[in-house]
Amino acid sequence: MTASPAGIELSAAAEVRLAAYLDQVRAVLAGVPDVAPDEIAADIREHVEHELAGAPRPAGLSDLEAVLARLGPPAGWLPSSRGAAPARPAFAGVRPFLRDRWRAAKEALWRGPEDWRLAYLAFGVFAVGVLTGPFLGLFLPVSYVLARAGIAAAREQGIELGMARKWLLYPPVALVSTALLLAVVAVPVGATAAVVAAAQDADHHQRWELAGRPMSPRYRTSYPSAGMWGRGELRAEHPDVTTALDRVLGVFPGNPDVREVLAGAFVGAGVFALWGTIVGLLGGAFPGAVRAVFVPYFGRFEGAWARRVGVACLLGAGIWCGFAYRILTDAGVV
Repeated sequence: MTASPAGIELSAAAEVRLAAYLDQVRAVLAGVPDVAPDEIAADIREHVEHELAGAPRPAGLSDLEAVLARLGPPAGWLPSSRGAAPARPAFAGVRPFLRDRWRAAKEALWRGPEDWRLAYLAFGVFAVGVLTGPFLGLFLPVSYVLARAGIAAAREQGIELGMARKWLLYPPVALVSTALLLAVVAVPVGATAAVVAAAQDADHHQRWELAGRPMSPRYRTSYPSAGMWGRGELRAEHPDVTTALDRVLGVFPGNPDVREVLAGAFVGAGVFALWGTIVGLLGGAFPGAVRAVFVPYFGRFEGAWARRVGVACLLGAGIWCGFAYRILTDAGVV
């Protein structure tokens, strides 16, 4: 790697970028009559040293990029008498670009700052997991830990993550945070489905008991489960049987199918209110944990907002309990 200019202390990424720029200038000027590429490179070094004289040490990649932007692309160093650069084959710059990127990644991994090193490692492990497909579950936790460490290292050093490091650090973190967020949302959905299924199964057995434990017409055996004789078939065979669930559903308007849908929605509202109370109050009590777990979605999460949601859900749960008690009372269940 080409050394940085004397008197200039550059970060590892900036050193790699400057070396790549100078190599490209030499390649552009190679073979041009009456032009010494090394002398031009020396002049560029001197100019960079002058421009970065007042920059903080070590000078970062952003500082160097600003200087190089003012200098212009390497092709701009061709003599004006030569005119435009000769046509080059398509994709001729792909190999130097990939070489420069690989050099920058290697330098960042072995000699670069800790935050950049962790960023490249996190993305590398994640990329290997994606490419191996079924083994993503093995690589994702390692990549997640490395990415979280990279974010923490940058925060401790007071470094604001730029877009480059976000693209390296956020994929594994965002994937895990999305999975956790979906799990939080799925809890009340699964709980509602479980409560509805348990109520239907209990109703099925009660209906079978009240009907005198009839034999299954399909298997000619005693009925042990809903899978061997559906609730609709049993209700059709014994329409005179009325269960506790029938009386509860009778409180809701509409035909039997509509009543079941409305009752299921009512149960879901209660479960969501209860779960919202738990999540809101816990999030309000531990806002730092929420910000840490759900990176990068809730970086500005505040506990006051969560507490307001928790209190609102608690009030909703209390109102729901009042309606539920009234429904069960009208149905004669309590």
